Amino acid sequence: MMPNRRGVALIAALWLVVAIAAVSMQFAIEARERRTIGIIAAERGMQRAAAQGALALTVAKLEYALRVAPSGNNIERIRAAAQWLDIDSVYSGEVFIDSVPVDVRAQDLGAKLNINQLTEQDFQTFFSFLLRDYATATKLAQSIMDWRDADSLPRPSGAERDDYLEAKLLALPTNASFRDVADLQHILGMTPEIYAEAAPYFTTRGSGLINLNTAPVPALRVLPGITDAAINTILQFRSQGRRIESVEQVFPRDRTPRGQTRGAGARGATVTTDNVEFTFAARIGPQASPSKLTAVLTHGRNGSAVNVVYKQW
Repeated sequence: MMPNRRGVALIAALWLVVAIAAVSMQFAIEARERRTIGIIAAERGMQRAAAQGALALTVAKLEYALRVAPSGNNIERIRAAAQWLDIDSVYSGEVFIDSVPVDVRAQDLGAKLNINQLTEQDFQTFFSFLLRDYATATKLAQSIMDWRDADSLPRPSGAERDDYLEAKLLALPTNASFRDVADLQHILGMTPEIYAEAAPYFTTRGSGLINLNTAPVPALRVLPGITDAAINTILQFRSQGRRIESVEQVFPRDRTPRGQTRGAGARGATVTTDNVEFTFAARIGPQASPSKLTAVLTHGRNGSAVNVVYKQW
């Protein structure tokens, strides 16, 4: 009987060792997972802090540039008059915040079309020029407006909730402003090919004013009163390396109801960069997922203050 008891005791001891080893391994795995989560959280915090630091540094640089009087250099004098001239190239690049690299990208929002401020006619004009297809442009323009407006009544060539349900689409009209340009992919009739071609011209931020000095031709086309001659004038200025100083240099002069002289297509146009979208992407290491901060900066016409009017991670 003794050998049998010893055998049972040995087996029980072995099982106890296995159980302890299994529990220890489970604790080790959980500890490793928690350590990994902690490292990721710490890296994310460092990245976000670096991106925030890059934003503060950029604001400081912009305010300094606005406050410092120009020297005798002609280029600097032009920049002082235009304030944020060529800001996309001057302020884009890599900066280091406490040894953390942050990729900074600046973009003049006057070069893009705000899809929350465009009218149906604006969308019609834009897509007609871009696609060379009036029928498709009409459907897209009206479907976009149906998605954005507050009512549930479809336009003749548009689409509302019932049309999306019939097409078995998961995304339904929000009857509100677009949160992001990517939301346009849900519009009935918006193909991946059309979206890829149109998206680079759109934004959901900024004042909606179109900068004659930076906007591409498809964006310029939505300006009221724009003509081929006006487009050619703008392109001639650019090809000669010249800056358009006023809207009246491009559009014919007329009289507004208040008696002020302006260009016929001046509504919605500007010649200065007043709203800039900055993207700050910080990454601790090659394996880390980058932290990206988007901010929109503006400045006063007669002041040197730079304001952050939008910020989102």
